[in-house]
Amino acid sequence: MNSLVASLKADEAVNWFQKRLNNAVNYGLSSEECNMFDIFITSTLADVDIKKQIINIVLPTFFDNLISRKVNKSTIDAQATLIRLFIKYYGGTCNQFKNALDKFTTKALSECFNEDNIVFKVTKYLALYPQCGGRGQQGIHHAEAWTCQFNDYLYSANYFLNQLYTNVNFFFGTDVTDNYEGKFDVSIFKLSELTQMTPKERYEKLTSLFIFFNTAIQSMLLSMFSTVKHFDSNKVIQFALCTLSVTSEKLNATMITEDVIALDSVLWKLHSSAIKTISALIKCCGRILIPQGTLICRILIQSLNMTHFNSSNAQYGTTRSKLQQRVLTYQVLCSWLAVAGSQSSLELFSESLTSGILFDIKFDKPSLNLVVDKQTGNKKRKSGALNQKIINQRDTIVMHDYLANKTVCNEAHKTLQLFLNTLSSNLKVLQFKIFQSTIMGLLLEIIKCQRPNDYPLPYYDDLCRLNLYKSLLALIISPHPQCITHTSVALRVFTFGTTDRNEKVKEACRSSLSELEHIIRPRNDTLFFPLENDIEIPPCAQSTIPENKTHFLNEIVEDSTVPIQVKELKNVQPNIIPQSTQSNLSENKTEIINEIVEDSTIPIKGKEVKIINTKNVQPNTIPQSVQNTIPENKTNIFNKTVKDSALPIEVKTLFVNVNTENVQPNTVIETMDADNSMDSSSVDESLINKDLEDEDCTDMLNDFIDSD
Repeated sequence: MNSLVASLKADEAVNWFQKRLNNAVNYGLSSEECNMFDIFITSTLADVDIKKQIINIVLPTFFDNLISRKVNKSTIDAQATLIRLFIKYYGGTCNQFKNALDKFTTKALSECFNEDNIVFKVTKYLALYPQCGGRGQQGIHHAEAWTCQFNDYLYSANYFLNQLYTNVNFFFGTDVTDNYEGKFDVSIFKLSELTQMTPKERYEKLTSLFIFFNTAIQSMLLSMFSTVKHFDSNKVIQFALCTLSVTSEKLNATMITEDVIALDSVLWKLHSSAIKTISALIKCCGRILIPQGTLICRILIQSLNMTHFNSSNAQYGTTRSKLQQRVLTYQVLCSWLAVAGSQSSLELFSESLTSGILFDIKFDKPSLNLVVDKQTGNKKRKSGALNQKIINQRDTIVMHDYLANKTVCNEAHKTLQLFLNTLSSNLKVLQFKIFQSTIMGLLLEIIKCQRPNDYPLPYYDDLCRLNLYKSLLALIISPHPQCITHTSVALRVFTFGTTDRNEKVKEACRSSLSELEHIIRPRNDTLFFPLENDIEIPPCAQSTIPENKTHFLNEIVEDSTVPIQVKELKNVQPNIIPQSTQSNLSENKTEIINEIVEDSTIPIKGKEVKIINTKNVQPNTIPQSVQNTIPENKTNIFNKTVKDSALPIEVKTLFVNVNTENVQPNTVIETMDADNSMDSSSVDESLINKDLEDEDCTDMLNDFIDSD
């Protein structure tokens, strides 16, 4: 039952799809219907029943109808779109319909070769033609077929380029013979008729063929393919260099003939087609082309130089020569900068690029010079009226022509913004200052204008004004390391821009103000080195072993500058400290006191220290090694303190009472005030006088430990 339901659904889906295809072929195919067919095929590729019926029923019927009847241009247009769709998803099956495909291609190119839209769609499905047939292991068959077809198209483009430049003496093209040796059937173009054409018709025909094969190369580079594309990018770059090697200046320097005039009229089309091929190469290969970056930049800058002309030769508002090529060059420059970034090698041509951009973002308004002779009486008033009439006429001229050259101005600004964000530090100081003064001058002139008609040309256009503000932001965000950044002036300019009549310009200015606010007042604190805070010993550190306590005190004592007062202590029992410890301690004390006397100039008084009386110490409570270590460490601490201290020390009599009473194992000795538990009646005065020097140092050490 489930299989029957699936079969019914497949039948209904295929019938619906076939009906929609017939309607598209008969009445034309819209972009929405093309997207719908694409979604239907991709969503049913996993359905075995639907895919099987499409392969066995829909495709044979469609390809049989390609050449079975006469069709109009709209039908050919729809069929070319559907062919690309079928080859894309059913390439292996379409191999059995190659004869029908070849006949359809011949018919489309012979009947509709002047229709750019149809020719472009033919090149789109020809780019996928290598996918027809078996894929092979890891797509090896498709990869080989793609490479062979790409090289054949590149050869054909070179062949027709040589035919175009045959009469140019200074052109040295590639090694291409006069006889065509390509695999593509060029007989459909009726090349035998070229000898009977006029020079103008002949060059237009050859230009169309050259553009066709260039478009096919671009489609192959940009189309998605089932395997990795293998080709030599250097051949494509050399082909573009050969195309741009012939310029109008060089042609004008030769003998003027009909062929030279006809070639000069189509030269910008050849250059534009070669630049489009470079654009497709950049999008296909990406950063792989960085080693060839210098050649790519040379091609693009040469195209800018060829389309540059002196503004005094043409009045503003007229159609600029080679404007389309110049706009295309800026677009490809943006693509190359976006791909390669700082490794684009464009800084090597910064002077030519700077002059080209400045030429396209600032124009002089057309003006009329009125010469009035000196006259008197009524004649003078008439001349004044005439003057006013001509001024009004000048304003009318400006108002009608304010949108001229806006496209090239916008593309120049986009290139400038990306160039500044990428390579501003590589510019020369003078170049960066020129950009600053030009952009700031244009914006200040806009601010001064009271009427939109008075804006500098072509900034009456909203998009041109928007890109002008964005260029100012690029100058502020990406400054030159040796130039002053006019941030305060830019703030005022952007503030004025928030009152612009266009909402997009207002939004861009508000966004720019927000970015400048973050530059002036950063979101995060600046980098700094924090001051060292006083180290406080937590309560839990009091239960640590003496070695750790000594370590903490060692860091504190080195930076301590607080004076210490040493008071007199009493009630010391001399027989509490072990003999070994006394012997070691006395030697260290002598050295400490010697250093105290040498370095001390101001008395330092210590606090009173009392150590808990400890008696009846159990065996193994404090190991002998620890007992020996504690006094030595304390002595070293105090020794270091005295050496680093900048204050003199005055030593008074110290009395230390160390009593060991009822100390449990692993009990830690704590420090207390000496007066609370000292008994003066138990002190042996003679013994204290005898050992005063040794006990002074010990008590100072204990006092120091207790004070911290």
